Amino acid sequence: MKKLFALILIGFWIQTISLAQETFTTINLDLIRSQLNGGMPIPSEEKFYVRGAIPSQIELVKLTIYPSKKSPKAGYTYFWKVPFGYQELAFQILVEEPLRANQDYHLDFGFYQKAGYQEVEEVRELIHDNLSTYLSTITTIKRGRIKFEDSDEQILANMTRILEAGAYYFELPQAQKFPGFSDLTRNKLEQRKKLKMGKAKFNATGVEEGDNARAVYARQYLDELEQIIFSEVDQYLSTNLLARVDQKIFQTYPTEKKSNSIPLNVGYGAISLKQGLSQQEFVTGPYAGVSFPLGNRTFTKFMSNLSLSSGFFLSGNMENSLNEQIGGPLLDRPLYVGLGYNFFRIVRFNAGGTFITTKNQNGGKTDYFTPFVGLSLEFKLWLGFGNKR
Repeated sequence: MKKLFALILIGFWIQTISLAQETFTTINLDLIRSQLNGGMPIPSEEKFYVRGAIPSQIELVKLTIYPSKKSPKAGYTYFWKVPFGYQELAFQILVEEPLRANQDYHLDFGFYQKAGYQEVEEVRELIHDNLSTYLSTITTIKRGRIKFEDSDEQILANMTRILEAGAYYFELPQAQKFPGFSDLTRNKLEQRKKLKMGKAKFNATGVEEGDNARAVYARQYLDELEQIIFSEVDQYLSTNLLARVDQKIFQTYPTEKKSNSIPLNVGYGAISLKQGLSQQEFVTGPYAGVSFPLGNRTFTKFMSNLSLSSGFFLSGNMENSLNEQIGGPLLDRPLYVGLGYNFFRIVRFNAGGTFITTKNQNGGKTDYFTPFVGLSLEFKLWLGFGNKR
């Protein structure tokens, strides 16, 4: 028990030191040469910084990363913003989600500066026109009521997409996303269900002789709806909007390769003995073996802690209470197989079964499979060839 406890303490101490010494790699983006990391592969299976020089007018840098064979939805977007009241000549973005080794990625850098008043007005007007056209397209008058071809939820989702598409080249200073249309818009959409077109000539304003009262009433409702929608759009597209002024794209950019490694285990375990004995007993001893993790620690932490483990006990002097020697099929040593679970990154708990051979007092041998448990320190042997996982 003391030996097992000592293994836990050693593992905890080593893990604490490794966490305290954690540092992040930094790579450079050269805008003049259009070069990333000096043309070398970018880091994989670790967090890293991207740093680069920028003009003093740049207030926001946006980085989108995703696997080259997938869509942008499969990736992540990161932002850097200039501190309030400062002008910076360099940016630094932390890529928090590690990239997979030996894969190609698409990296899209966007650079933003404060948009001019005229630019903001133009994008507002464009989005207003597109929203107005959309609402007019889906609106009809049927059976004395205003009908929309889309449901309320579809209308809200489509209007959000129209807004995001129109503002594609713009960002807010804090990179806020559009929060969606408010309950005012929702309630106005619901209101159409209560409007009765049969009384349009009494409810509509500005109806003149010869006018289609229902069309005037429908137009009046749409104008009121658009006014609410446009107000929310203008509130989002504030005058401090940032416009994209430059873009750098790196397609099919490779990540670093990682070497293969084999986790080696050295520990202390206990074998359960029952066969041929009056009661259950245990023999203990040191063991060594290898583990095969069921996942990559960087991406699947829980599964990477689990492993298939195998090895053998080192001692050749194990005996039961009858003084019968305990051996096994490998170099006359007990051979174990089982599942392992890693904690503190360097300590692995193993549980499974052991193939053992008991040399009986009558000169015979008994082979059988019996449970075992153990605790070990784990070390990685780097092979230095091939790709890691």
